Amino acid sequence: MRRLLMALVLAGAAVGWPAMTALAGSHVAAAQAVGSLQADFDNDGFVDLAVGAPFEDIGSVGGAGAVNVLYGAAGALTGAGSQLFSQDSPGVVGTAERGDQFGSALAAGDFDNDGFADLAVGVVHEGVGTAIGAGAVNVLYGSAGGLTGSGSQLFWQGAGGVAGAAETEDEFGYALATGDFDNDGFADLAVGVHFDSIGSASGAGVVNVLSGSAAGLTGSGSQLFRQGAGGVLGAPEESDQFGSSLAAGDFDNDGFADLAIGAPLETVNSIQLLGSVNVLFGSTGGLTGSGSQLLSEGQNGLPGNPENADQFGWSLAAGNFNNDGFADLAVGLRGEDFDAGALIELPGSATGLTGSGAGVFRQGAGGVAGRSELGDRFAHALAAGDFDNDGFADLAIGAPLEDIGAISDAGAINVLYGSAGGLTAADNQQFWQGAAGLAGTAETSDTFGRSLAAGDFDNDGPADLAVGVPFEDIAAIDDAGAVNVIYGSVGGLTPTGDQQFWQGAAGVVGTAETSDSFGFALT
Repeated sequence: MRRLLMALVLAGAAVGWPAMTALAGSHVAAAQAVGSLQADFDNDGFVDLAVGAPFEDIGSVGGAGAVNVLYGAAGALTGAGSQLFSQDSPGVVGTAERGDQFGSALAAGDFDNDGFADLAVGVVHEGVGTAIGAGAVNVLYGSAGGLTGSGSQLFWQGAGGVAGAAETEDEFGYALATGDFDNDGFADLAVGVHFDSIGSASGAGVVNVLSGSAAGLTGSGSQLFRQGAGGVLGAPEESDQFGSSLAAGDFDNDGFADLAIGAPLETVNSIQLLGSVNVLFGSTGGLTGSGSQLLSEGQNGLPGNPENADQFGWSLAAGNFNNDGFADLAVGLRGEDFDAGALIELPGSATGLTGSGAGVFRQGAGGVAGRSELGDRFAHALAAGDFDNDGFADLAIGAPLEDIGAISDAGAINVLYGSAGGLTAADNQQFWQGAAGLAGTAETSDTFGRSLAAGDFDNDGPADLAVGVPFEDIAAIDDAGAVNVIYGSVGGLTPTGDQQFWQGAAGVVGTAETSDSFGFALT
């Protein structure tokens, strides 16, 4: 039933995904997972970039998946010294198997508090025993030499203390986010299991939380959250997909990271697929359902015009857009107005997220560049970073099915800048390949902006932006995938000095191959 429901949602869109959909299955509709900590894997002061290629073949094993790692350096991100990991890499726990999709989601955090960022890798279709597609998460640890398979871990539900049970098509690891929820100095990991069933509610969804420690992540004492239990508001219903998107931030500024959890297909007050976001707050005991919030478009003081299939919570990003000390939350409504898409910004406060002072953004309104068009999927992906280094977080917004002239689904991104009043359309920008000198050419079904990640790759102060183009063709190689990197400056993001990476070019390990989808996930 959940597969049928998703198919109906996608069929109702004016524009479908490219031909890659058949290979990707339901996961091609994944929300961009958000990593909450900087990905400096070798602790040299330069942020690094992990790039998922979840449909990469490992030898003759189709769709096993891989992750490339590019390292930051003075001047720019570089492919020199890059790495390629799969479950067949030395030391990495597990075995590369057909359709595992290692690299389908990514998140960085210092789980063992040794100063080196570590990497969590979703393996969304990993089989566990006879449970096909139960899902798993690999963890690779940072070192002075960068990420290493040595000491790696593999987690799934029902093993090593991880709450729950591995079941067919649960997709443990579909979304990932890191935050120090108990403020003990060790980053913790939230794992979305969006197809997990609760009783007879197929695809209601749950979230597992694993704690960091001196020995790294541990399943011991792990938590499992779902709607309607332990103080978490709402009720588990069929195909809600609670846990499809995640974002960590200190929304009440009490020193404990909090967690926003998207359930983008939730029905709210009889409005089908309106979507919702639950917010769980951190404490000395970790995340808790006590005092949690349940938010949705046009409900409880939030702005918006609730309609069927708006999909509030499809994507999430936390950032302090007004620089008041409280993290704010950007919420994507990818399905608004027949998949044109929209964004709602919710400010943080001493009592958590609030609709007071919230902002609503869509292309072509209030000065935001572009036009709101059917099927653009504005806000499919989000990333927060201070691109102009003025102390206010800014927001990059992916519209991966944006048409560029007559070129369908080439993709574009919009950038909104922070201010004392929060996000603003003043001086906003729009980028696509080939515009204003940006590397690449806008081509049919490239999906520029399907994934996003922000970090200061050259350590010059302003944050930079990596943009996934997972269905980019490399010469005659269909859907090999690429990543554009746009650099920050005191004037904001600029195409000057921008880069484009793909496997087999500029020192990046690997070979561009049909349907690899390099750039499908980023952190």
